[in-house]
Amino acid sequence: MSKLTVGCIVLGRLETNCYFLHREGEYEAIVVDPAQNGDKVFLKLREKGLSVKAVLLTHGHFDHLLGVNEMKELSTVEFGGLTVYAGAAEEALLSDPELNHSARIGKSYTVKPDVLVKDGEVIEVGSMKCKVIATPGHSVGSVCYYFEEDDVLISGDTLFFESVGRTDFPTGDAGALRVSVEEKLFALKDEIKVYPGHGDFTTIGHEKQYNPFFSSVKA
Repeated sequence: MSKLTVGCIVLGRLETNCYFLHREGEYEAIVVDPAQNGDKVFLKLREKGLSVKAVLLTHGHFDHLLGVNEMKELSTVEFGGLTVYAGAAEEALLSDPELNHSARIGKSYTVKPDVLVKDGEVIEVGSMKCKVIATPGHSVGSVCYYFEEDDVLISGDTLFFESVGRTDFPTGDAGALRVSVEEKLFALKDEIKVYPGHGDFTTIGHEKQYNPFFSSVKA
């Protein structure tokens, strides 16, 4: 199986990491959290010879989804469509501009996913495969996407480099976030590469050892 490539485009004033994943030599691509300018992201990937077949949303806050509808519309019109995935418990945030905070920036925005996924489900796009890990805390429906064959975890705003996502937005829960990270993410192998929604990349082992929010956990 060819190598999984993980590219990153930083988007918006909150500097959201929008990832695109594909296997070397293959054209199918996955985009994670298109924060804005979905049309530009879509066409940029087309210039690279990639066809976006799926959009994965880690959660429903505005700074992770303002490019979804543009991308989906362009795909449907010109390239046969793509599938939007999101956590099953996140439907309320995705459908409510007040809850997802898009209304607060004057851009009331909603997204209707094609598929609502639950903990443990597997998504396959071309030869890529990822497992859904439900990680409530930053929001009730936050999920991470684990590409087990490739030692890659897309963590959204659940786990950052030596930090975690805030929990003071609607449906956030600090206790739930701690459980999600300690019991689910820290159960993964130390060498797993972690690609967060903002900031630098990291590994599970590094966070177990150095993340100050989990000082009791050691690698």
